[in-house]
Amino acid sequence: KRLPERFAVVNTGIFECRSCGYKYDEVVGDAAYPIPPGLPFEKLPDDWRCPTCGASRTFFESKKKEIAGFAENQQYGFGSNTLTSEQKTLLIYGSLLVAFFLFLSGYFLQ
Repeated sequence: KRLPERFAVVNTGIFECRSCGYKYDEVVGDAAYPIPPGLPFEKLPDDWRCPTCGASRTFFESKKKEIAGFAENQQYGFGSNTLTSEQKTLLIYGSLLVAFFLFLSGYFLQ
């Protein structure tokens, strides 16, 4: 029997308030509290609240990004298995565009 296939999901470090839509970014922090940049959401002080609407931390939900591919296949390849579908599309078409211009530049050689 096969195990169910699970897509890989990555935490982006951004948490959004379900009440007002304010986004706490771990990279930026919160200058109003003051929360230093790089502090994980789980380590915020217990009295920290949404700066916009005053909602508690329980009203925030993690913004996760789904990676194209299955979770058990993420360790294979040259690192492209951990890219999102948008990043893979950009990588593929960007490479094709570079190759096109490289071959086109051959016409300008003497």
